[in-house]
Amino acid sequence: MTEMTRRAMLGVGAAAMPLIATTVYKAAVPPMLPPSGLPPLAGAGAAELPQPAALTLQERLDAAIAAAADCLREMNAGGELLVERSDGWVFIGARKRQLAEPKPVNWSGPDFYEVEQGKKRPVYWIERVDYKSKPGHYYRAVSRWKGRDECKPFCIKADNLRIVRKCPDFAGRLHSDLQA
Repeated sequence: MTEMTRRAMLGVGAAAMPLIATTVYKAAVPPMLPPSGLPPLAGAGAAELPQPAALTLQERLDAAIAAAADCLREMNAGGELLVERSDGWVFIGARKRQLAEPKPVNWSGPDFYEVEQGKKRPVYWIERVDYKSKPGHYYRAVSRWKGRDECKPFCIKADNLRIVRKCPDFAGRLHSDLQA
């Protein structure tokens, strides 16, 4: 069996993590010094720093993971933090906590609206159309970009339309859309 290097075991990202941890997360991780020797330090707190040679590779990796997890915890307060480890990789992720579902918005004239379609939220140009043969109405939706329809218009029943928000600043808008 061939001898595995540190980079092969931990991956390129994990091998560089102590260097990244010392430059970005200065408060959480003690500085990793080159093996050539200690630079002269001033002050009484110099003796309290752990020596890099005293830390094993596993301890250094644990410190880097803890520092990255702390940063993600600060960035996503109240969110869910997930740390998974295996033999060759480390995953650190944060999932933002979902707030209460937004209240649906009522249709207020032909315009671009973000609608809920399953798990997707596409933006459509939506117009209200009255039935010709019976009382009531339905909505005609089309994906529009710079004045051109990207797909064939399709109908949405009034009961099935769930508008998330109105998009008055949608990039597909033309000045002629404002006059319509």
